[in-house]
Amino acid sequence: MPTDPRSPHRRAAGRRVVVALAVVACAGLALVGLVHTAGGRSAAMGAGGVALAEAPTSAAGATSDAARTEQPRRTRAPSTSADPGYAAIVEDEAYWVSTAQLTCTGDGAGAIAEARIVGTGLVSVHPYEANIGARAMVAAGGRYLPMVRHWIDWYLSKLNAPDTSGVDGTVYDYDYDPVTCAGRFQQRPGSPVVPTYDSTDAYAGTFLTLVAEYARADPAAARALDTAAVRAGLVRVADAIGATRKPSGLTAATPTYDAEYLLDNVEAQRGLADYAWLLDTVFGDPAAASARAAEAAAMRDAVERVLWTGSHSPGLYAVAADRLDPSWDVWFPDSLAQLWPVMAGLGDQSRRSALWTGFSARWPGWQDSTPAYGTISPDHDPNSSVAYAAAVLGDGAALDAYLRSSQARWIDTGRPPPWTVDDSGFRALAAQVGLGR
Repeated sequence: MPTDPRSPHRRAAGRRVVVALAVVACAGLALVGLVHTAGGRSAAMGAGGVALAEAPTSAAGATSDAARTEQPRRTRAPSTSADPGYAAIVEDEAYWVSTAQLTCTGDGAGAIAEARIVGTGLVSVHPYEANIGARAMVAAGGRYLPMVRHWIDWYLSKLNAPDTSGVDGTVYDYDYDPVTCAGRFQQRPGSPVVPTYDSTDAYAGTFLTLVAEYARADPAAARALDTAAVRAGLVRVADAIGATRKPSGLTAATPTYDAEYLLDNVEAQRGLADYAWLLDTVFGDPAAASARAAEAAAMRDAVERVLWTGSHSPGLYAVAADRLDPSWDVWFPDSLAQLWPVMAGLGDQSRRSALWTGFSARWPGWQDSTPAYGTISPDHDPNSSVAYAAAVLGDGAALDAYLRSSQARWIDTGRPPPWTVDDSGFRALAAQVGLGR
């Protein structure tokens, strides 16, 4: 039984890291070599679980002052003494994600890097992280929505036709110069001429969800999506999910890595369901919508049959089709994986509540994590995905405790690694749910 080669990211659960901090003394600036995942797995590991033997080529880099002029100015929304500042949190996280978006002209225009662009050098773009990070900008709305559209356009412009495995509609990870917008594929460890991605099913699923959320946020913007080029691109993205579907009904992480992960499949089925909504509501294609909705439903049935009913640990989802013995005593992936069905609304309310109760009992201190680059633990992971689960389940006390604690420990200290844009996305989504309570 193979081990999961991907660190928790996704889940903002921390990243398994093989790089150190490089300190530039003359500038007093620490340039962090981010090796962080897209899709919840560590970028320190390649497709098929091959470990990097050296530090990655990309780090959170920087734009020129001219490139930064297009970024919106941050403003704080007022909050009441009864909440931790939900509106301000949504705005702050959207702003931080916007500072990670390339504003130069060229191939990288609109791409969203892993973290705020603050120095010089290449920046790393992992589409999974960017898809979730962009949802912070959707949550904030207004001036940020055109930035989300720029990211959508970048993603669609990078669809492989096909990729090195023969699959159409996938997207690779990239490194970019944020000043010139010149970029290159990130390379698979051990195969310097082969581009890489962390997953294909989760990239596609989270992208389709982002596009649907963008359309829901702005009906006028949604109408602008209804072009032949966009519609054709979205079909290719959705088909990339089915390209790795196995006889079990679950999808494999990539065409060359057969692990059928709970996390990926939850996100992939959600993406297909959201795409069905888009087809029906925005594109006026009920037949196609029905077909994609059925595809999503079949994936949910497979998750239920293979990963819930088939789990060897009653009351817990299996982590993957070949990992049927999950344990609350394992932080990642076992415990964190239980939260993805919770966030997606799979199972009935009593099951979701029981999973949250079990998680909270085993990991009671998750709200007070502190930065520690290179570790995977509840004490040092960003844990914003956990906060989102708490919000969805209606645990307002846990949500507020996390938002206040993370403000002091992560946000006010500059969102140090392993924080990336997906952590901002989850934190903004958690606060957005808080606003609606």
